[in-house]
Amino acid sequence: MIHPQHRDKMSRLKESVSDNFSFKIVALFISLILWLSVVNKRDFVTTKEFDIDILTAESLVVMAQTSDKLRVRVSGPQPLLKKFNEAPQIVAFDMIDKPPGFYDIDVSASKSDVPKGLKVLGFRPNTLRVEIIEKQKK
Repeated sequence: MIHPQHRDKMSRLKESVSDNFSFKIVALFISLILWLSVVNKRDFVTTKEFDIDILTAESLVVMAQTSDKLRVRVSGPQPLLKKFNEAPQIVAFDMIDKPPGFYDIDVSASKSDVPKGLKVLGFRPNTLRVEIIEKQKK
């Protein structure tokens, strides 16, 4: 048999839990959303160097280019950045349909393979100057 004093405590406990129950549930969901947004805002930043490959027609060759490396600054969660940094990367620019001459390539418009969840913050250099000439025949 339950003592009357314990019964009274149990009824007060049930009453305190059930009073304004819907408000308590809403407050719980709001606090969870705030907590998750604070936890997920912790992005890290890293810079990675990519090798640059200029693709030309078979009869042409790249005589000069302003840089052979491209530095990409990326932010995101640390596990994704770690995988991104471990993979060797090459950025290729398609110049196969271009005739001989000088070209400025807008690097920011390039398609660098950045996994979902990462954000590109910037490129260095922003543009590449490339000279394409015909291959010398021997």
